[in-house]
Amino acid sequence: MIKKDNNLTTANLSKRIIHFYLVALSILLVSACTSVGQDKQGAPGLFTEFYETAEYLLQKAEEVKEPQNTEWQLAAVQALTKESKYVLADSVIEYLQNKTLNAQQKNHLLLLIADNQYAQNQLDDAMKSLKRIDASVISDPANLHYLQLKTELHVRNKQHQAAVDTLFQLTPLLTGAKQKQQYNDLLLSELNMLDPSVLNQFNNTPANSRQSSSAPVSDATTNNSFDSELAAIEAQINAQQSTNTGATPLTEQQMFEQGWYALASIYHRYQLRTNQLLRGVEAWKLLYPDHPVIDYMPSQLQNIPEATPYQPTKIAVLLPLTGRFKKPAQAIQYGISYAFYNQADNKKREREQQVAGYDTSLVNSAGDVQGISTRADSDYIATPPHMLFLDTNTMTMQEIADQLHSQHIGFVIGPLLKPNVEALLPLVKDIPVLALNGFPADQRTSSIHYAFPLSPEGEAEQAAEVIFQNKHKKPLLIAPNSNFGRRTAAAFEARWKSLSEAQQATDESVESYPAESHYFSKDSDYGKFLASALHTDQSKERISQMQGMLGRKLEAEVRSRRDIDAIYIISKRRELIFIKPFLAVTISPFAETIPLYASSRSHSADITNTQDKELNGLTFSDVNFLINDETQMNEKIQAIWPKQRLSTLRLFALGYDSYNLIEQLKPLQVIEGYKFPGLVGELTLDANNTVESKLTWATYEDGNLVEVTSPLSSQ
Repeated sequence: MIKKDNNLTTANLSKRIIHFYLVALSILLVSACTSVGQDKQGAPGLFTEFYETAEYLLQKAEEVKEPQNTEWQLAAVQALTKESKYVLADSVIEYLQNKTLNAQQKNHLLLLIADNQYAQNQLDDAMKSLKRIDASVISDPANLHYLQLKTELHVRNKQHQAAVDTLFQLTPLLTGAKQKQQYNDLLLSELNMLDPSVLNQFNNTPANSRQSSSAPVSDATTNNSFDSELAAIEAQINAQQSTNTGATPLTEQQMFEQGWYALASIYHRYQLRTNQLLRGVEAWKLLYPDHPVIDYMPSQLQNIPEATPYQPTKIAVLLPLTGRFKKPAQAIQYGISYAFYNQADNKKREREQQVAGYDTSLVNSAGDVQGISTRADSDYIATPPHMLFLDTNTMTMQEIADQLHSQHIGFVIGPLLKPNVEALLPLVKDIPVLALNGFPADQRTSSIHYAFPLSPEGEAEQAAEVIFQNKHKKPLLIAPNSNFGRRTAAAFEARWKSLSEAQQATDESVESYPAESHYFSKDSDYGKFLASALHTDQSKERISQMQGMLGRKLEAEVRSRRDIDAIYIISKRRELIFIKPFLAVTISPFAETIPLYASSRSHSADITNTQDKELNGLTFSDVNFLINDETQMNEKIQAIWPKQRLSTLRLFALGYDSYNLIEQLKPLQVIEGYKFPGLVGELTLDANNTVESKLTWATYEDGNLVEVTSPLSSQ
């Protein structure tokens, strides 16, 4: 669950839970158990891959005398967590906490507790448990698992530097080829999320394992600026080496880390220019010939495709700038324009920092750094493209297509409306297009056509994934009785069905139930509507029938249904404000709390904070920069474009990301595992050339918005 739940892992669990553990053990003694590993003399190794079931391990723990059975009990906790039997795992954990353990066993138990908490998405608690571990006393497999779990937590919490530091400890310990490849891929991804200044910190530090210059230095007059740039970097390193012979040599670990930072710097800088990235990696190999990553180069740097990103000189934007959709189109237009100027400024600044970072002795009289032009016409910083905005409300798609061809447009953003997308794409098969809606019938007419829909159906599908990953079994949907509501609910139901079927295909013992949707209308009596959805009306009817049969009043509580374990609400804010209190009084007071999830439609600005307090405990999704504004983009936009609705800002983000995606589409298309952090969220490209955005989740706590980590791993 996204919502924190410490109830099962605290030291003061009731004696009833201990009793439950003992009863469970008694049941296990008389039940048939697996034959795997029954002849083993000792317990399976903790934090290794073993196949004994929790049932078998608990039985063995009963057969072996105290305290020799401790290792069996610890192994049982590991198996119970793997089997998602968290309540029983917590019972065994508490039993072990009250038992005398040696130092290693105590720390192994803490690691198992962290594992159990992580499996239930209790990330903060899992990290607290990890911090209590003394890594110096745990076994080698435990230490490896400790670092792996620590890495997972840092990645899930977007703590990129901490993840990198942990991976620097973990990767040298790995022995399997598959794991080495997996974690090298992850390490480069996490390094790539760091600020360029961090990646470039070792640019001026000599690699002390390299004592001679073996790569040729290009002449400063060459026309190939990239070759000259690589030569300049190497020449500077070699020059510094000759003046640093008296410096303390770097340790093997320092060399290991420095090499990674240097490699990530090349990847970060040239990932959009794959032809140059190829040569950059080769240059890095010359500078770090003995680095262990060479044997397992990250997948992002293997088989680098010879692909050049789109760098159009003319871009056309197709939007309905007049008529019914004028306001949403203008919000997208503002986002595109903001991104245009922001990107131009960033590239100019990057260029200035690049030139400033070189040794002045390498700058020639023309103002070039070993052939890197500092003039405005440099191939490194292209002239900003010409932008052309066309109104799709005043022109036919044929007229627009004719103009795109006659003006030699190199890239198209839009159209926004699906009928226009369907009409335009067959007319411009030779022009790259990023449509701001989905492809009609999941079809596209060209490999250079892309779709970037920000749809409620896509959000509902992500909600299904999150609720499913939070271990819920039977969600109930509440949606408006409209085409929009039924379409969105259907998307959730279809995705839930797909996830359930995939899980059952691998584990037939897992119970699965279909999602259930209920629809309200504008004039609904929310009390009656929710009573029907949660079956409290049926409970009242049964009580009434019993009273009629007995001829007297009964003291009986109205009960809500117990099969629902999550509720997803698709509604506007004003509707949610009415629905949530009715849910609170409709659900039985003695029943377990049902987590509430909602779509972004219910998220809006609340200046007084009054409504937000009424929504305490509600978890919802939205575009990333409206929840986690690390770049302070929302603050900047509000300063120049104040008092905008969040729905308008979502469209602004769509426009902003669509412009920045122009350079990113080719890498997204050809580099496996490539992701782009946008304002909307983490962006990827699927096999149908549709941009998928991973939304961010947050919850209301005391009226404040608190980001929560999605259980969908970012790896």
